[in-house]
This record gives sequence, structure tokens and C-alpha cells, in this order.
Amino acid sequence: VPAQWTTKGFLTTQFDHRDLETIGLPKLDLLGIRALTVLAETAVSIRSSHDPTFQLETIPLDDITTADAISRGDTIGVFQCESSGAQRTLRQLQARTVRDLAIANAFFKPGPATGGMAKAFVRRYRGEEKVSFLHPALEPILGSTQGVLLFQEQVLRVVTEIAGLSWAQAERVRKGISKFQAKEMAALRLAFIHGCQRPQANDPPFTQAQAKTLWEQVSAFAGYGFNQGHATAYADVSFRSAYLKTHYPAEFLCARLADHGGFHHPAIYMAEARRLGIGVQGPHVNFSGRKFTLSDEKIKDQRLMIDAAPSSIFNLQSAILWMGLDQVRDLRRKSVQAIVEKRPFRSLHDLLDKVALREKEITHLIQCGALDGLGESRAALLADAAEILRAGNARQLGFSFGEETAVPPETIGQRFAWEMQMLGLPMSLNPLELVEHCPTTRPLPALPQQLGKRVTVAGTRLPGWTGGRGFFLADRDSYIIVRGLGKQKPEIWEPLLLNGRLRQDKWGTAWFQAESIKLV
Repeated sequence: VPAQWTTKGFLTTQFDHRDLETIGLPKLDLLGIRALTVLAETAVSIRSSHDPTFQLETIPLDDITTADAISRGDTIGVFQCESSGAQRTLRQLQARTVRDLAIANAFFKPGPATGGMAKAFVRRYRGEEKVSFLHPALEPILGSTQGVLLFQEQVLRVVTEIAGLSWAQAERVRKGISKFQAKEMAALRLAFIHGCQRPQANDPPFTQAQAKTLWEQVSAFAGYGFNQGHATAYADVSFRSAYLKTHYPAEFLCARLADHGGFHHPAIYMAEARRLGIGVQGPHVNFSGRKFTLSDEKIKDQRLMIDAAPSSIFNLQSAILWMGLDQVRDLRRKSVQAIVEKRPFRSLHDLLDKVALREKEITHLIQCGALDGLGESRAALLADAAEILRAGNARQLGFSFGEETAVPPETIGQRFAWEMQMLGLPMSLNPLELVEHCPTTRPLPALPQQLGKRVTVAGTRLPGWTGGRGFFLADRDSYIIVRGLGKQKPEIWEPLLLNGRLRQDKWGTAWFQAESIKLV
């Protein structure tokens, strides 16, 4: 095999992995999963603020509270369990354990659905239907999965043990029937059906009809199944993620956001934090690190207060997530490092006296709210910054020294525009606040009490994909999936009024079925 050195100093082959497999070289896939980084960073945070002895390895895999959360599909942020489809699967199967999660992981793949046994599997797994097998010889192979093909290992066993084909042929089937040439597929089908009709060890042979049915299930499943070992390893990570989110939600979501999110856009994780009563603030020179950080200490100095008014979040706890300074447009890495090292800052003058910032950096920090509380308003801070820059440095008196110059505060619209430009999303306000006369609406947290009733809600569309139909709608305190509008999707962050009803399927999956939508 020809080899070469990469620019990073690794020895690699000049053949790609498919060619290597063709010539018989074994290949091992090593996956880099960001969820492991999230787990590790959450554990560090827990040890520093709650339990110095905490270890991921000691998480109890029989924790009842975590199991309850998983079975409800309360899994935003949880590895492999975040999309609306994955959450629905957890509710369908009433998943509670690592084994349940492994089954759910495999069941959510296209294989089981393609094989035509999805609905039967759900009924059997919930104990609502008696487990049956196409043939008694399949019970040792499919008994653990209620008589349904779920894992790739089962495909291999069916092909080799039931049909009597070689392991090489079984591997070909596992990779996917669709990759075969028509002639090869016809020959393999014939061999499979014929092999199934040979006498079984302790059971009668398959009838031709049974053999054909089994082939249809195997051929539909192959290429889309999940490896059982893979599914179980993933499930272990999923359960530990769910445990951390259930018992340490602030630390977990902070780590998820510090890692730039996961399946969803970061705005979804911020909305989830607010739903759980965790405060979320934009970057600030006195509290933010380079990435998202968590603070649970009350701010005693009034000059450092971010918002003296009561929070609009209906169940705010003490924990606050602070967006990282690296989210501020055009702020250099060395400037972030200097800010973190030399704080706290009592005023704009104090900041500029300690940290050498470019004019653009000063402006962007002020406009995004990173100096809120260090001046009367952002507009006043911008005026002060301009005066300091004219004077030459923060220690010199400005040209207007001694003059009383009242600077009108910025408007809500200006703050919104600045934050969108500097951060990419609004942090200090909800776009609904831009609406002067918003009609009376039902808050999203109150919708469960109005199940099935026609109501009007207000909110803004959040960025990102639900993992299924519809889009995320958020108000100040919570968020929900909206469906019923077909391909019609409003612009992100636009203030909206929607009429419709909260719907819920028999598994407990809820969404807002919109009947009309209007921009306000």
C-alpha cells in the first residue's frame, strides 16, 4: 500500500478507505463526538461549583428522574435524542434505560420502518401486542427485539444461520442490497430463499412464502440498520447526557453552548435555558469568558448591574448563562484575553485605561451590550467613547469637560439592530418588544391548560430545523413547534401573531397547529 506523510505529520495511505477494504486491509472507524466534550466540560463545572468528587463514570444508570425525562422526550441537548422525530420515538417506546435508548437509536433509523414492522414493534415494545415470529427459528435471533429486525448483527445471523449463506455474502447484504447489480441481486435472492427452505436445526424448514417474506424484510432493512454495539455505546452517552441535563441543567446547557451547540442552532439551547428558568445574557466585559460561561453569584455592586429591573422570565433561577466575548464581531482574541485578565471594570474609562482596544472593538462592545451597566445607556457610552478617542486616551480630560451633555438613550429598535449586527441574534430583548401595541395573547407556557382550544399566541420564529415538520416559535419564556402552514415559513426573528390550537398525539408529542399567521 503506498503511504505518505500529511502536512500535520500523520502517516496515511494514498488509497481511500474503499480501495483499502477491496484489497483486504482492515479498517477501524474512530469517531470524534462533540457530545463527549460537552460531558467532560459539564463535569468540570459540576466539580468546581457543586461536588468536588463528581465523576461521569459514577452516574447512576438507574436514576428515576432521568428515566422520567427521557420517557417524556425532554431531551433537547441530549446526544442523539434532540430532533422532534427522535423525541417522538422516545415517547412511543417509553424509553427509560440505556437498553431502551439503544433500541430507540436503532428504531429511529430507516431500516425498521422500511421493513414494514415499525407499528407492530411499537405495540409489542409497549406490551400492547403479543410478540410473534415469522418462523420459530427466528426467535433466538429476534427475541430480544420483539420479533423485529433492528440491528445489523441480526441481519448477519439471519443470512448465515437461517439461509446458510457465507459470511462474505452476509456482509454484502449488510452493506445494502441497493448497491448490487440486478443480476447479482437476483442470484443472491434465489440463494437466500432456497437456503431458508433447507431443514432448520430443531424446526421445520421455511415455506417458500415465509422465505420470500423474510427476504423482503432483510433486503429492505439492509444498508439502513444500526450496529448494536454502536447503538449501545451511543445510548450510554445519551443517558449520561440526559442525567446531566436533568440534574445540572445550567452547567450542561452552558457546556453545550460553549461547544457552539449541537443538533440545534444555539438560539434553541438559549430558549431551552429560559424555559427551564435559567437566565441568558449577552456578552459582558465583567462576566463573560471567551466562550459561554455560567455565573450563579448575585451582583452586589450597582455599577455592575446588567439589568436592575425584574427579569421577564417567569421562573428565573439564580444561574445566568453569559454569551462568550468571542461572539462579538471583530473583537480580537488578544483583546478578549486582556479583558478577562484585567477585570472588573467600573466604567468605560476604567476599561480603556486597562485594555488597549481598537476603535471598532470599543464600538462593537458597547453596541452589543457588553458594557451595559457601566454608563447611562449604550448611546451615552458611545458618546463617551468618541470623546475619549478625541482626547487621545482615557486619562485625559475630554474637550467637553465640565459641560452637561444629555445624550438621549438608544431606542429598542437600535438595540435590536446593533445586536443582530454584532452578535447575529438579539440577546437583551425579544423582538416582540418592538411591537408598540401587541394584542392580548396566550403565553406559550400556559398552552398546556388550553389543549385543543382556539387561542392566539405571539412569538418569533427561531433559527434552525426542528428535525421534522414545522418551525420553532418562541416568546419571552418558552418555545414550541408550529405546524400547519405547509411550506410557508416566516422570516427569522419577525414578531408574529398566530391563531390555532395546541395539539397532542397519543404518544404525548405536542405542537401548535396554526390556522392563520400575521406579521405584527
